[in-house]
This record gives sequence, C-alpha cells and structure tokens, in this order.
Amino acid sequence: MKKNLKITATVIGVVLILMFLLPFAFRGKLETLVKTEGNKMLNAKFDFSDLDISLFRNFPKASVTLSNLRICGTGEFANDTLIQAGEVVAAFNLFSLFGDNGYDISKIQIDNTTVHAIVLPNGKVNWDIMKPDTTTQASTQAASDESPFKVKLEDFIIKRMNIVYDDRQADMYADIRNLNARCAGDLGSERTTLQVEGETESFTYRADGIPLLSNANIYTKMDLDADLVNYKFTFKDNEIRLNAIKADIDGWVAMKDPVIDMDLKLNTNEVGFKEILSLVPALYAKEFAQLKAEGTATLTAAAKGTLQGDSIVPQFNIDLNVKNGMFRYPSLPAGVDQIHIQANIQNPGGPIDGTVITVNPFSFRLAGNPFSVIASVKTPVSDPDFRVEAKGLLRLGMIKDVYPLDSIKLNGTINANMQVAGRLSNIEKEQYEQIKASGTIALSDMNLQLKDLPEVQIHKSLFTFTPKYLQLSETTVNIGKNDLTADSRFENYMGYALKGTTLKGTLNIRSNYLNLNDFMQTAPTDSTAKAAPQGTTATASANQSASASGIIEIPRNIDFQMDANLKKVLFDQMVFTQMNGQLRVKDGKVDMKNLSMNTMDGNVVMNGYYSTADLSKPEMNAHFKLSNLSFAQTYKELNMARQIAPIFENLKGNYSGSLNIQTLLNSDMSPMLPTMEGNGSLSTKDLSLSGVKAIEQIAQAINKPGLKEMNVKDMTLNFTIKEGRVSTQPFDIKLGDYVLNLSGSTGLDQTIDYSGKVKLPASMGGFAKISSIDLKIGGTFTSPKVSLDTKSMANQAVESVAEKAVGELGKKLGLDSAITANKDSLKQKVTEKATEKVLDFLKKKIK
Repeated sequence: MKKNLKITATVIGVVLILMFLLPFAFRGKLETLVKTEGNKMLNAKFDFSDLDISLFRNFPKASVTLSNLRICGTGEFANDTLIQAGEVVAAFNLFSLFGDNGYDISKIQIDNTTVHAIVLPNGKVNWDIMKPDTTTQASTQAASDESPFKVKLEDFIIKRMNIVYDDRQADMYADIRNLNARCAGDLGSERTTLQVEGETESFTYRADGIPLLSNANIYTKMDLDADLVNYKFTFKDNEIRLNAIKADIDGWVAMKDPVIDMDLKLNTNEVGFKEILSLVPALYAKEFAQLKAEGTATLTAAAKGTLQGDSIVPQFNIDLNVKNGMFRYPSLPAGVDQIHIQANIQNPGGPIDGTVITVNPFSFRLAGNPFSVIASVKTPVSDPDFRVEAKGLLRLGMIKDVYPLDSIKLNGTINANMQVAGRLSNIEKEQYEQIKASGTIALSDMNLQLKDLPEVQIHKSLFTFTPKYLQLSETTVNIGKNDLTADSRFENYMGYALKGTTLKGTLNIRSNYLNLNDFMQTAPTDSTAKAAPQGTTATASANQSASASGIIEIPRNIDFQMDANLKKVLFDQMVFTQMNGQLRVKDGKVDMKNLSMNTMDGNVVMNGYYSTADLSKPEMNAHFKLSNLSFAQTYKELNMARQIAPIFENLKGNYSGSLNIQTLLNSDMSPMLPTMEGNGSLSTKDLSLSGVKAIEQIAQAINKPGLKEMNVKDMTLNFTIKEGRVSTQPFDIKLGDYVLNLSGSTGLDQTIDYSGKVKLPASMGGFAKISSIDLKIGGTFTSPKVSLDTKSMANQAVESVAEKAVGELGKKLGLDSAITANKDSLKQKVTEKATEKVLDFLKKKIK
C-alpha cells in the first residue's frame, strides 16, 4: 500500500513538474507564431508585450495569454488604436502542442479592453484591416499558407470593455462603457443553442447631434437557436432590459450577405408609465426609485423584411401611447400631470425615405400650466415634409417645484404659439408661398444661476416666425458683468433645423462690457509648441480637444453679415475700447473688414480672417494698421510681444506702422509662434532708450555712458517674421553725434544675433581710414553680450587704401623690412598690427 502511494505521488509530482516546465519549452514557438499569423492576416500593426502559456488556468485545456495587445491602423489611421486589450486568453487542446496539425481554440476571454471604431467623412472605416483573400492562388500554395489556428469556440467572454463608435459620415456617435458579456455554445458545429448574457453600465447614442439615449443601462439574457450553416438565429427564452423597461423578443434573424432578413416582435407586457420615464436621462438619474408615477402606457414594436445597408429597411412599426400620465417627487410641492403622448414611427418596407414620424400630441401640464406639441415628418431623406405646432405657457420658476434642481436657480416665462409646415424643397427654391409659418415664442424675465458660473439674465426676447425668415427682436443678455444686445433676421431657419443646411441672415450686436475670458475654458498651453502633425489622430480628436480648450469654433453652416459696436472688450490681458466694424461669418471663417479698436494706448484697424475650417489647425491671417501704440503697454497686454519683442518692456514712447501676419493658433487662441510668418514696418518719432540693457552695454563698449539715457528721433524699422525669428533690415538710431546702424534677428528663445556699426563723428579725428566702430550683439534680451569687432575695423582700414600703399602702411605700423618685402603675408600682418593700433586708438580717443 505504501509502495503504491509512493508511486502515485511520484507520478503526480512528475506530471506537475512537466505541466510547469512544458510551457517554457513551447513559449518561444507560440509567440513567434502568433505575431507572424497576426501580421500575415492584418493590414495593421499587431503587437503585444508578453505571451504566457499555462496548463493550469483552463485545465485540462492549455491556455495562451497575450498581455497588452494592440492593433493600430495604417495610412489615414496610422495614429489611431483600433483595439487595446489588457489581456486576451485563448484555451486550446493540450495535445496540439506536440503535433504540427494546428491548435484548436475552444475559448477566448478578453479583459479590460478599449475599442475605437471610426468612419471618416469619405466613408472609409478603420476596422477594415483584413488582408484580401488569396484563394485564387494555386491550391498547393493555399494549403501551405493555411493558418495553424482553428477556431472551434465553445465559450467567448468579454470583461470590462469600452467601445466608441464615431461615424462622421452619418453623424452618429455611440459610447458603451463597462460591457460584460458571455456567449456559450458549440460554434464549431452546424447547429447549436447559444446562451448569451450581457450588460453594459452606460450606453450613450447620438444621431445628427440629437441625444437619443444617455447613460442607459442595458441588460440581456437569451437563448438563440443558431443555424450556423445558414446563419439564421431564432430567439427562444430571452429577456431584455433598457433602464427600467423589461421586454422580450419573438422571431428570427438571418444574415445573408449583403442583406439581413428578419421577422421580429418586441413584447412589453410589463411596461408602465414609470418605466417609460426611465428613458428620460434627467429623471432616471435623479431619485428614480422615489418617483411617484401613474397612467397607462403601451410600447409595441415589430420589424419584418430585409435590411440592406443604410438605404433599404424592413417593414417596421413602433408605437408609444401614454394616457393620463403623471409623475411627482414626494419631497416636492407639485408635479407634472395630464401627460398624453401618441407617437409612431413606421415604414412600409423598402427605402428609408418612406419612414413617417408622427407625434400627435405630446402634451402635459407643469404646475398647472398646460403645454402641447404636435409634429410630423415624411420623406425625411429626400425632401422632408414637416409640420410642427407648439402652444402653451412654461413658467420656469415652477420647475423647482416639480424637479430637484439642487444648486440651480431658474426663473422666467416662455410663451409659445407658433405653427410651421411645408417641404424643405419649397425653402430651397424660395417658394415661400408654399410654406405655412406664423406665430411667436416670447421669453421674459429669465434668470439662470448655476454653481460657480456667472448669472444669466434675459429681460425680454421675441422670436417671430414667417415663411421666409425668423426675426429676433432686440434682446439683451446679461452674463455676470457682461452684456450683449442683439437683433437679427435668419433665413432658411427651417432647412437649418431639419437638415443642417446653411442658416443665413444679418446680426447686429452691441455691448457696453464684454469679457471674453469669462467664456473660455483654461487649458495648458505652449505657444512655442509645434503645429500638430497631419494625420487622423489630430482630426479625430479635433472636436474633443476644441471643446476642452478655449478655441472658439466657427460653424460651417452659418452665413451671417454682422455689424459690431462694442464699447469695452477684454481678451486675455488685452483691453479694447470702441470696437466697431463689419464681420462676415461663413464656411467656418470670420472675415473682418475695417474692424477698428482702441487698444494699447493707441488705435488698431484690422482686416483679415480667423478660420476653424480645419478645427485641428485654427488659423489667423490679417493686416493691422497701427497708430500711436505704446511700447510699454504693448508689452504688458500682448503675449506675442513679450515673446518675440521683450525689448518693448523698457522702451518709452509710441509707435505707428503696419503688420501682416499669418499663423496657426493654439488651444487658448494665442499664435503658435513657430508657424508664424509675416512682415511689417514700425516707426517712432520720440523714443527713450533708458533701461535697455543692450544699449547700456553698447554705451559701455564704446565708453560713452551718456548714450544710456539718449532719446531717438524719427526711427523706422522694417522686419520679417519667419521660422521663429524676427529679422530686421538695417536701420539707424541717432544717439547724439553718433549714428548706430543695426541689423540682425531675434528668436523665440529670446536670443539675439545682431551686428552694428557706430559711425564716428568728425570731431573725433581719425585713424587710418576708420570711420565707424563695428559691434557684435549676442546673448539674450535679459543678458545681452556686446563686443567690439576690432578685426573688422582693421580690415576696414587696410581695405580702404590701395594695394601699392599697403607696404607704406606696414612701415607706419612698425613692421620690419623683411615682412613688408613678402607680399604674400603682408596684408595679414598689416591687419594684425592694425588691430592692435585700433585698440590703442579707441582707448585714447573714446573716453
């Protein structure tokens, strides 16, 4: 007995040791194989950080675990990650490790995964990464290339998956958070029962900018009879829950590429009005369990026929009916009652343009004030045939009595009585006689207070509807200390609302005080940062980054002629007064014409544009006429001046001129200086150089301390801006009897690279033919370094005499006869000796 136990223990020990050691023997083989097969199958970058083999995790199956798996796009999607998974586990037959017939995969588990699916405006998708089928090759070659991995799935598990679907062509966006799901069944057989269970913590869906679902909780558990030969799936026992709505599905779905056939019916026998209310995000997120609701509600849905792409749909019908509904929070004094909803969406089957949407009515009474809406849309794709009516009174101050607003304070009255009906084609063809539009929406005494945000007030506003235009009467909006008064007239407002076509009109705006900093979010910036590289990532994240920064996006579908009269405007550290001019807003761009403003103690007139047509690269291109601006005030208010012209800080005086500039803008709408190009001219009639370090060092270099306090008269400076440097053409500064000529460039890094000449006055006499002192100015603005270029001055003396006189000059300089006789080295020696004499001369003459 003891002997048998020892033998058994020994065998078990050997098996356990083998199970521990075998994975190390096959690890390298599998890691190479997985990467090779992955990159062979995909037009994408496929990689992972680690591969681990275990004979314990899914015993008696072997398992392979890939850690930090990434699938990244190529081409237009080179900067996008399609899939990033923390861990992918595949279980397969243990004995397949010892043969060459491949690996039968029976289980896949994906954990902590992010999927980002993108459809570009041109229809190209980032998940089309499978390489083309090569079955047309010779059969022997195909056989040799057959993948060693054979998928015979019995279990597929997803844990903690986040999915983003961003369709920019169809303007659809879906965000699924924390999805956990499991599908079990014999997927390697011809027919099986699939057991599916899954739940997502949050599901958000938007279409055409309209939120249809927001943070919805979805759960499903179902058995599907799966015909895997014909790809037909029949619903058996199943349960679906959307927030509080529970339902089940009868019918089947058959996938016949490129179409999907179906016969489905949604059963919702347990739906009440409170469950319908769970679809309203604001109600479902706020004390929903305590909400009291009454009323009868029915929700039915069915679909039968063929779905093909986005154009052909099956026959479907969705009905929602609510009668005598009401809801009320027990802790609040009032509720919403007399709720009646009759909504229907249907299509007879075929083109999606045959869809008809009807809401007749949606009515309710809020704290005793009735409000109703009637709406319908036919032929929504080709030529929307629409009808909208709204009538009623909303007292905004009563909302707090029916819904917990927490820190929000809201008051005011909306009085609506308007009707609009017609076809979009009537608007596009300006057949306004075919359009019915009348009535008004009036807003009065509105007051909105949100925590940590300025108070918003609208005293009175009136929208008047006509077939041709929407008129906004003079309206004053106060936001904190800011005020903005506007009156406008909008054309094509119905086309804009229905299909997003261009809204045209005129807009007049006036303000006594407008601080733009109050409306711009703060974001970390680096104005010296380089422009974002071209690629999908910059484009894909443009909208998100813009909304998270201070970029003011100009809509593409607005065509406004604007007249502005703003008495005081604050932007960053700049202050503008008496800002007047014309602006044209069109195609994502604002064109400014003769926009005049008082700023920096002078006046600026601007002509140019600001564009967000490419939101990832906002751009400004403008010409500025500058009149009597203060150097010091320019340095104080304009961040760009502090970076490219910090010398302005200590200059005393005013300047005028012009500036042409083209640059990309960063996230706080400041110029991205490495991208800036431009040119201009500045002139000043009276400039004090007191306190300018570079001038102080020049005065010190030529031993004339009195030049430190000199005033400059009538100076003109021409310059260009390119590749991060400001380059100036040669210009003169008259310093008493001296004339300083400067030229060179300064950089974004505050470096100085200037050369200068100080023209000597006649009263100083002369030495040889020297008429000026040459200078080199380097270092930085905060620590300039000025040096004498004595060698250049000596060359000046030598080059100024005739070649035959060089020998005589050498003798005067004290060179011996042997040197003056050698013509090859004569000039070099003369230059060296002249340099010494120049230094001695400067020490004696410049005191």
